[in-house]
Amino acid sequence: MYRTVLGSALVLSFSVLSCGLVAAAVAPVEPSTTQADAPSLAQTEPNQDNLQMLCNGAISVNNVDYTVQFTRSAGFSRIELRQRGSGQVIANTTLSFSGTNAKGQAIWRGSVLDAASVVLVHLSTRPAQVGDEVSVGYDGQWGRGTCARSTRPL
Repeated sequence: MYRTVLGSALVLSFSVLSCGLVAAAVAPVEPSTTQADAPSLAQTEPNQDNLQMLCNGAISVNNVDYTVQFTRSAGFSRIELRQRGSGQVIANTTLSFSGTNAKGQAIWRGSVLDAASVVLVHLSTRPAQVGDEVSVGYDGQWGRGTCARSTRPL
């Protein structure tokens, strides 16, 4: 009788153990998240190298509106100054990169007929992107503008 009880106990314990192993083998396994599946924390704008923007703003004291052209290859390259109200073009000038200020913001300079200076400060320390602000000085007066994607080729 002792052998029968011992034999039954061994069979029973082996059955419980094997059922536990089978249950573990068929339990669903959570898929592991790979780097490719995880959302990127640093979202970048598509086509950064082809980015073209127009930055529109105003210099209130002089009643001047302006439009600055930006392309990824040339930067803030051209500015058009217009008389507010009439829209008459006062000047078109080319801007050239001249360095950064103490805050690390890019500065671009030009002049109108070698008489009035034009200065643009990109009010960010990162590469230019849609929504950035610029500060433009013309003939000693300053105004701000905001950059938007250009819908036409520049």
